[in-house]
Amino acid sequence: MSPYAPFESVANTIRNGMKVVPTRYRNKRVVYGIAMAALTLDNLNVAGAMTTTFSIQEVFDTDYSTASWVLSAYALTLGAFIIIFGKIGDIWGAHNVFLLGLIFMSVWSLLTAIPQKSIIAMIIFRALQGIGAAALLPNGYSMAANYFQGPELEQAIRILVIVVTASMGLGAVLGGAFSCTKVGYMGFFYFTFALSFVCSVLLYFLSIPVKRAEGQRNPMVRDLDFPGIIMLVIGLLLIIIALTESSMTWKTAKVYIILPVGCILLAIMFGFETYFLTRYKRKHNRNECVPHNMQLPRQQDPDLENQGKSISGFLTRWMLNVELIFPAEVFKIPNLIPLLVGLSMVYFNFTTSLMILIQYHIYEELNTPLMAAVKILPFPVGLVSGAMMYRESQTRKIGMRNMLLISSLVLVACSVWISRTDYRARNDYWKTRFISQYILGIAINRFFMVYLNCVMASTPLNLQGLVAGIFNTFGQIFVALASAVVATILGLLEETSSNYKILQTQYHRFHNAFYTTIASAVVYFIFMLMIKDPYRKKEAAKEKSEVSVALTEAKGMKS
Repeated sequence: MSPYAPFESVANTIRNGMKVVPTRYRNKRVVYGIAMAALTLDNLNVAGAMTTTFSIQEVFDTDYSTASWVLSAYALTLGAFIIIFGKIGDIWGAHNVFLLGLIFMSVWSLLTAIPQKSIIAMIIFRALQGIGAAALLPNGYSMAANYFQGPELEQAIRILVIVVTASMGLGAVLGGAFSCTKVGYMGFFYFTFALSFVCSVLLYFLSIPVKRAEGQRNPMVRDLDFPGIIMLVIGLLLIIIALTESSMTWKTAKVYIILPVGCILLAIMFGFETYFLTRYKRKHNRNECVPHNMQLPRQQDPDLENQGKSISGFLTRWMLNVELIFPAEVFKIPNLIPLLVGLSMVYFNFTTSLMILIQYHIYEELNTPLMAAVKILPFPVGLVSGAMMYRESQTRKIGMRNMLLISSLVLVACSVWISRTDYRARNDYWKTRFISQYILGIAINRFFMVYLNCVMASTPLNLQGLVAGIFNTFGQIFVALASAVVATILGLLEETSSNYKILQTQYHRFHNAFYTTIASAVVYFIFMLMIKDPYRKKEAAKEKSEVSVALTEAKGMKS
């Protein structure tokens, strides 16, 4: 009997269970809806942690710096593993990796909710929960691109953006609401466990496989660039840890040593793949004339087969068949660099605005966590409204570049508007924060709608998970950076209503922190000037083709 027989039996049982519901009774819209409900868990866990921090401090009798690691640990692993799970999803199937990540996440959500004696255990559980969440984001995006095309894809993207943005506001409110109850933060994590568990059960029976296109490569997990994966994960972990630690001070070895080491590891990994491995494969691959996305036979060179048991033979075969983390096709995506920088700045602006406003409401206006969350609701409402109002025809009409430039200018204006807030002024919230947050949400939504439509339409289906992972990794890194910058500027805050001097000192810190939101919006605007409009090119090509056809017909009539 094979030692692997018990595992094979379990695997077969699981696979058979997924076939209980006949294919004819499965609907891709229903499956996508369940997947989107599960996808809310990412931002629910981020925003909810922002407003449950105070409850966690009380339960564990700890300081804000330690309690904030409940959020940081989640963001740490989420950011480090997104690219890897996106790549694995492109190999194993986005639906499979999404489901496995959801099941993994539900287990650790339950353990996070169960009362712990030490906050260290909770922080570890949150880090493991973040690994599960890392499988959801890129593969949720990939499922949208693989399930739908044309107008249906535009509608799917709109739903995706609504889900992702609305869950941020819902998470903040739920976290604040549970913090005001006797059950505290635990109630919030029981809620996330229930949602993840129900969605995982439904997807287990109803999921629809993401099919690989005909002629497409069929890579194997064993061919992945594992040295590159190790360097990528460690490098990202070090960078995010350094940014998290810098929230207290930048003058510590945890920052000025760990951060450069993380960056060096990423540079080595990137250079090893794009320079050495790519050139080696190009030089030795006998099928180099065949496009990357076509089915290629694995290298079966007789000389290599004879060296099968040697280390050099194994390495040679591996380098010929290795599945790169960053294949050349990724860098051919139109406007890749401007969109990556734009996404990073939008995430930075979004995170800094939320963090500053939540803490401003609590420490300057002395609101409860629930009321602080309610006061930022115009932000996610604007995000959702923008998604509901958006139509791809709007972008085609005025141009992608112009749409993004308008979005960036509105972002600058609203960031300046919000920065004029003053707790001493009468009705200040309604004057400086209510309408401005709503408009800011619409402006940010415009970027997400345009960027997602552009990237999903121009990315091959077999790279959807990877590309989504790359963009989301940049977003998570700048979320960590935003958190560190805000914490550094604000420092330790005190909740007091009697000491005017403390209130005024803290107010000036908040005022300085608002400048970071303005700066990120300006950088966003600068990089949007570099956008090359694909719609204009298509229209020009179409007009040229029509003119050519007309001239040909005219010549035919004359002859």
